[in-house]
Formats: sequence, C-alpha cells, structure tokens
Amino acid sequence: MLQIQIGPEKAADPDDSLERSTIGWRPGMTEDEAWEAGRGIWKFNADRALAQDEVQIVNTEGMVLAVATITGISKHGDRYALQGELLRGDARVGKPTATPHRSRNSVAYF
Repeated sequence: MLQIQIGPEKAADPDDSLERSTIGWRPGMTEDEAWEAGRGIWKFNADRALAQDEVQIVNTEGMVLAVATITGISKHGDRYALQGELLRGDARVGKPTATPHRSRNSVAYF
C-alpha cells in the first residue's frame, strides 16, 4: 500500500498542473476533495508506486481521509500524480490508519 500524508490546507501554486486552487487537508473535506488534494504532485518511485494496489490519503494526525485503487500515474516534470478509482465509503475513512506514517516524507510504502 502507498500512503500519502497531507498537511494543512493552503493555496496551490498558480501554475498547478492538476489545476487545483488548494492543496492539503481541512476539517470537513469530502473524500473526493481529499483525493484531489492528495493524489499529486509528488516525488516518488513510479515503478514502486505502480506496484501498489491502493493508496491511502491521511492527514498529519493519522486519520484516513480517502482510499483509492491505483490505476496509473501521470508525469509532471520530475514529479508524479496518481490516477485511480476512489473507493467512496471505504470503512477505513474517518478512522486512524492501521499503518501510522512514521516518515518525514509525505509518501510512504507499506
């Protein structure tokens, strides 16, 4: 499993290649919003990411915000964004992750 930890919500760069206005996490956001905020744009090993079945988007408190299957990646310069199918209503959403994110990096593999 791939896990992406997102910090507090902030404005996205004006030239965000995913055309997002904000990135990061805020209380009350939907699973769709968490997926869009967390699926990119990251530095990670593309082959290793594609070898994973799913991704969890978690906040810095370890709460699962969204879960998706990984179907591909898109390249954005020297970084990548995930493509996938959001698993809306997954039982893990809204609960602490079973695999706490101990890395200082935003992207971790379990």
